[in-house]
Amino acid sequence: NDETSLNGANGRLGKVPSEHLPGHAYHTYALTSADGTVTFELRHNVNGRSTYAEGVADACLFLAAKADAGFPRSRFLGRRKRLFDMIDVLQEGAMS
Repeated sequence: NDETSLNGANGRLGKVPSEHLPGHAYHTYALTSADGTVTFELRHNVNGRSTYAEGVADACLFLAAKADAGFPRSRFLGRRKRLFDMIDVLQEGAMS
């Protein structure tokens, strides 16, 4: 198993399998107390691009279903715009 270690501005990000070097996303989110004595970190690592491609396909199906269900056209045409995000897709169970 060939791996490459990645280092970011704040330290080590992790090891990426060589087959995923062209497409990966490693993110760490940190919350630090005002006095610097406490840090909470959340990390998520994605290897490959299929997760993103599947998410885009799910979002397209979600929007098509909204249009087919008669979602008020005025919202699409500017009177009351509605922005959707992936949370909307998740809440409707539209993820494959």
